[in-house]
Amino acid sequence: MWVNRSIWASPITIVKENIEHRGLIRRLIRRDLDARFRGPLLGYLWAIIEPLLLALVYSFVFGIIVGRSDPHYPAIVMIGVIGWSLFAKSLTGTTKTLTSNSGLFQFTKIPKSVFAVSGMLTNYVLSFISLFALVPFLIYYGIEVNTSIIMVPFCLIALGLVGTSIGLIIAPFAVRVPDLVNIVQFIARVGFFLSPVMWTYPMLSGKFGSGNAFVLAHLNPVIVPITMMRDFILGSTSGIPDYGFAMFGGLFFLSFILGTMVFRRKAHKMVVGL
Repeated sequence: MWVNRSIWASPITIVKENIEHRGLIRRLIRRDLDARFRGPLLGYLWAIIEPLLLALVYSFVFGIIVGRSDPHYPAIVMIGVIGWSLFAKSLTGTTKTLTSNSGLFQFTKIPKSVFAVSGMLTNYVLSFISLFALVPFLIYYGIEVNTSIIMVPFCLIALGLVGTSIGLIIAPFAVRVPDLVNIVQFIARVGFFLSPVMWTYPMLSGKFGSGNAFVLAHLNPVIVPITMMRDFILGSTSGIPDYGFAMFGGLFFLSFILGTMVFRRKAHKMVVGL
């Protein structure tokens, strides 16, 4: 058969490997954060300033083009930027994790998934810091935060995991076909406009109703978690149907299981051939 019992156990094996190497993962996260923020004068504040500026620019431009009158629109866009950035960075970073660290694999027996996981966790840290950029909007618009906000981290975890899982599927093949990295980066840029960053779930349902196009839109793995983030933070109700949650759940688990299986089976063979 194409897979054996050890391959079917790949999700559990990869989780165990990363728990065993958690000390190394912490050092890699610290290295990545220091490399990004130690030099700039404002340091970690850039994790707040960047999404804040992007949200303001996108809100201004999209507001002019579409004529949005929603008073909370900048906050809506801000949440979309934070969620999408986490997914896109996890996807693109994991896709090139083997090519970026190929030199290390020649001399060490470190599990290759460690670098993908450390990159994902680094993105989590940046996303959680970026959430503080929402505070001025919440105060300005008088938005009352309730206990449902504690669910926001779970939405972020889902976004990071699904992006990383898809990246794990592609990463081994990107070693032999480097163009895949550029293709994924291009798809991520296009996906920005096809995802609920500058538009909302009610806008989607208002445009397509409940037809086939609306159902197929739920194949986009970020639609449900980003929409839920907005609902939890802003206290809104977008009315995602049950099949929307079911489709996201299916995509989430399928990508995770398939990603860990493919990565564990193919990563070593691809890197050894370099």
